[in-house]
Amino acid sequence: MWPYRPSKLTDLLSREELSALLSQGLGHQLRSNILLVESGEEDGEPVPEVLVSIDGQEESSFCSLLRHGKEKDQAAFAGGDGACRRCENRFAARALRELSPGEEARNPDKTAVLQARCHMGLQDLAAAVRVDNQLLAVLVAGRRIAAEEDRVRIQKRVGKLGKLTQAEKRSMEKAGKDPVAPITPASEEARQQLINEIASIEKLDPALETELSKAAGMLTSFSQGRLQAARQAWETSVLEALVPTTNGLPVRRSAILNWLDSAVRMTRRTLDLEFFAVFGRLPESTGKKAAALRLLGQDGLGNDGDEEISLRGEDAALLLDPSPFRVDEKSSPDSINSCLEAPSALIGAVKTSASSPAGWKDRLTKSIFVAAPSTNDGLELVFVFGPSRRQEDSSPGTDDYLLLWKSARALGDRYLLASLESRRRELARYEDREKKKKPSGPLQLQHFNARKLLDTCLEPMQDLAGGRSIRFGLEGLPERLMMEADRKKLKDVFDCILLQALDFARPHPENGNPSILVSIRRDKKIRGRLLFNFDVIGRYLDGRDHRRLFAPEGKKPAGENDNGSTPPGKQAVSFKEAQQNISWHKGRLKVESERLSNGKGGGGGKPGQWSGRTIFTVEIPSHPPRPRKHGGKKSSAGDGKKS
Repeated sequence: MWPYRPSKLTDLLSREELSALLSQGLGHQLRSNILLVESGEEDGEPVPEVLVSIDGQEESSFCSLLRHGKEKDQAAFAGGDGACRRCENRFAARALRELSPGEEARNPDKTAVLQARCHMGLQDLAAAVRVDNQLLAVLVAGRRIAAEEDRVRIQKRVGKLGKLTQAEKRSMEKAGKDPVAPITPASEEARQQLINEIASIEKLDPALETELSKAAGMLTSFSQGRLQAARQAWETSVLEALVPTTNGLPVRRSAILNWLDSAVRMTRRTLDLEFFAVFGRLPESTGKKAAALRLLGQDGLGNDGDEEISLRGEDAALLLDPSPFRVDEKSSPDSINSCLEAPSALIGAVKTSASSPAGWKDRLTKSIFVAAPSTNDGLELVFVFGPSRRQEDSSPGTDDYLLLWKSARALGDRYLLASLESRRRELARYEDREKKKKPSGPLQLQHFNARKLLDTCLEPMQDLAGGRSIRFGLEGLPERLMMEADRKKLKDVFDCILLQALDFARPHPENGNPSILVSIRRDKKIRGRLLFNFDVIGRYLDGRDHRRLFAPEGKKPAGENDNGSTPPGKQAVSFKEAQQNISWHKGRLKVESERLSNGKGGGGGKPGQWSGRTIFTVEIPSHPPRPRKHGGKKSSAGDGKKS
């Protein structure tokens, strides 16, 4: 399932990079030749393959003479280099076998560094290079002696070079050892010279084992970083293929479902699954708790010869109960563990219908991972991942399941965002249509004095204002201003604004000045339009406060103050209703808020500041537009008919 699982070191680092890493004085530091070996294949059989070999001046003088010594332009020891190479290959193959994680699990007492004697009696060491608990290569060094008595053993073997009897050869071959007889010295002087070099062989000390382990750890660290970077790059490419970040969000029902179908096919193909299925609610039912989860999309459940089955009809192909798949754990490992255990719940959770295709439920129960990243009521989505189509692959690891979890979250987030945005736009269009609707009944147009109407509204508010040390400023009101409107609806608007103004207002910081200034004036640009202003000293209103003012009725009881008081007489309408009343008159209601400072300080705020002012403005024509008659002429003013 995961396409990037290295089995060899060269899957992560090139030979050139490995050679550069190991040639930076490592041989001199270890005082030994170095071999880096990984597992290869030859004629279908596993064989060790040397990646990097560092020898030459770091090689012991004994081994250098045995392998590369010359006498009269000929090899001082014929067959010596070949015998040493065969010995190195045997030791490397043994190290690749015995340092693997499986072998360590069977033999927990084994040390991290493998030791063995070569065919001449010298000691070699091998350390493992592992990534994600998988052996990728072994690092070999050594050519030392374990104890002083080993020098005698080596001297005897040198003395036997070219002198083994046939019986000794057969005995060694039977024991599986490489006979030293094929190594033939060119002369006795060469043999004696090799014997003299035995004294220069270094003794094995713990420092070599420690340094060799550090060198293998360095390679492991580089390889782990390269693997992590490769996995992250592949994971990013997979998620971008499933959920493109550049494309716009689909908002129409058909576009959302078409995107989901393509995402389901892409997910199955990218992750190479037998099948992939998504259960959820249709875009128009998103958020509705009573709606059942249905099969929204699938790929691979049916056979190639099956007739194509529509998943968009009224009768769902399959239904699903989401309750067994709720994931309450917050950490990713807990969520992944729950998703791994979830397939067992599919048998009872999936419900068939009369239109259910044969065999689909049985195939779903063979899934390996069931993710439900969105668990809020009404927003549930369940993603069912089938097994990998490549049966020869090993079972998925933790990183594979983390990718499946991220894929489910990315697909779920995009589907829910698209569905909720589609519903939001639909509601916005509905609100726009509602605003454009004409009144349910005719406007009761009257010709009246707007100043007297305001006095009628202000009279019951004076007592509430006096108890809070708030004074109304009425100097900006004319004595007489005639207008034509629905007096009852306009009174409801003024009651609503005055009541809200009292809740926002605070005593004026300068004694004697009003806290609420009420005024009426004509618009300078449109002379037929009147502006009713309620200028309030109070707190600054941000965007959230503005939205709360015009919240739908039911969020806060209409006419109820913050302290629970209500105005005398009839309760005022809500701001939503007030806005509708004004729009019926071809006018509008505005709320503006700004910060101010007077340099003298105000109650409750910082010195030299108070919290600002808020202005409620009602713009309404002094004469409402007249409906046209059939002949196209305007009707006479003040006829009291429906506007």
